[in-house]
Amino acid sequence: MFDDEFENGADRTGRIPEPVQSPLERWTSLSACVLDAVWSVGAHRDRVVVPLVHRVLEPAATGPLTSEAAPTVDPHPLPRLLTRFPDDEALQQAAQNRQRTSTRNGVTKADAALRFARTLVSHGVLGVEDLPRLVVDPESWSRVDRALSRIPGEGQQGARRTYFWTLCGVRENTGSRISLL
Repeated sequence: MFDDEFENGADRTGRIPEPVQSPLERWTSLSACVLDAVWSVGAHRDRVVVPLVHRVLEPAATGPLTSEAAPTVDPHPLPRLLTRFPDDEALQQAAQNRQRTSTRNGVTKADAALRFARTLVSHGVLGVEDLPRLVVDPESWSRVDRALSRIPGEGQQGARRTYFWTLCGVRENTGSRISLL
């Protein structure tokens, strides 16, 4: 497009060009990965999810929430998320979002996110620094993955879980081997 095709930042279709996040940037916090994975299903990531994650986590984060480098210390570990938001109503208020996992009897995404966080914590996964230990133990990873699959709002073929693990930099290789990117 040319400059004369823009008016007040919008093109002739009335759309405002969307900001593009660097494809190399990744979340530095497991809390961010949980919120992103839960809220991204059925929501626009750049317009809804990324601002929501920042809105919820930045007030209590001890460092940046994104980085181009693989994170080593979590700036907002899951226990902090669970302490700050003891129930889905508190998280919904901070997120300024009351979406549900499904239009048919789905739980709130806030409830699903807190269940996700509690499940990880109950399996000893508190922050990004716990991921290397988890991926070298396929049995533990499988137990965590199965537990996460039971949380409402999973999506088709485990879409939310697959996306969550991708956000965390975890990938499943051939032969069911797990590794960090």
